[in-house]
Amino acid sequence: MKIFGDFGQRVLFEFGNFELTIAQSFVIAFSLIFIVVVNVVATQSMKRSKVFQSINAKLSKLIIRTISYLIWIFGLVALLQLEKINTGNFFAYEIFSTDKLTLTVQKIFFIILIFFAIRIIALLVDFLMNRKIKRNNLEIGKGKSIIQITKYFIWFVGILLAFGSMGIELTFIIASVSALLVGVGFGLQNIFNDFFSGIIILFDGSIKVNDVVQVGDIVGRVQDIGVRTTKVLNRDNIILIIPNSKFTMDNVINWSHHDQKTRFDVSVGVAYGSDVELVRRLLLESAGMVEGIVEFPKPFVRFEDFGESSLDFRLFFWSDKSFYVENVRSELRFKIDALFRVNKVTIPFPQRDLHIMSDKRKNKPEPDIL
Repeated sequence: MKIFGDFGQRVLFEFGNFELTIAQSFVIAFSLIFIVVVNVVATQSMKRSKVFQSINAKLSKLIIRTISYLIWIFGLVALLQLEKINTGNFFAYEIFSTDKLTLTVQKIFFIILIFFAIRIIALLVDFLMNRKIKRNNLEIGKGKSIIQITKYFIWFVGILLAFGSMGIELTFIIASVSALLVGVGFGLQNIFNDFFSGIIILFDGSIKVNDVVQVGDIVGRVQDIGVRTTKVLNRDNIILIIPNSKFTMDNVINWSHHDQKTRFDVSVGVAYGSDVELVRRLLLESAGMVEGIVEFPKPFVRFEDFGESSLDFRLFFWSDKSFYVENVRSELRFKIDALFRVNKVTIPFPQRDLHIMSDKRKNKPEPDIL
């Protein structure tokens, strides 16, 4: 410190009773650069390590991030001790103060630590529960819902701890939140509706991750269930963000809720006079030729009706690829058309009788009017 002389002892920054000299600022600057270099070298070395490359990516990221934060914390603590900086006054400085609440730098620091700890715990819980799901072959959708609920609970407890560290009483929090809800409730009805709908979806399990659902004309696979919205991947490989209230207030079809196998059908009409038993055999044969149609339950054919210009049949089949069932239907129609052509089964054109009536009154002479 003496190498700076009197110039280095000049006060550069003053915050309440806390003072920072020019010499101290230079030492802090070089120390921060040193901490950054150590942090970068350590994290890059860990990323290249075979040990970290062999474990789960999320766990590796969690460990590296934790070590990075610890380097910063211990580095800053060592720096403050080395410079013998009086941080007591700095942390005790009051930023905001009322009769019921006093906010100091120390409390803000603790809040940051709490949220950091919440983030680490949430990532750790996410990794451990995902590993348990894979090891025990648990249902992925239900497992993801449990993970999401657990993470929300962790964040809820963490937020309460953060408020507690600020010295805010629970009754004061409830009163403030109630007043806020009354004030903005009417303007945020849809948001709160989506929020509580998300909680309902996560708890009742009627819709889970990887389920194939239909909301109105939208058909897609559930990718993520959030508190306010749900992300659905449609058949065009586009992510749709749907408000959760749509799933609780509208009619929703869950194609994979009960079983991954779902029944579908394809309709076809043949000309009058066709061999109906041959038609049934060809339809069942075509179903056995298409990938995506399961063998059990077995497909079956229903003679629907004697149509205006055709004998109407419907082929029913089960598929475990409900998300891509339109491709399965298309391939099935190709096979039916090919087999009908080989076996001379005709799919007729629609026929209509046209009756032309002439108005004979136009050719009659008009009667004389006396």
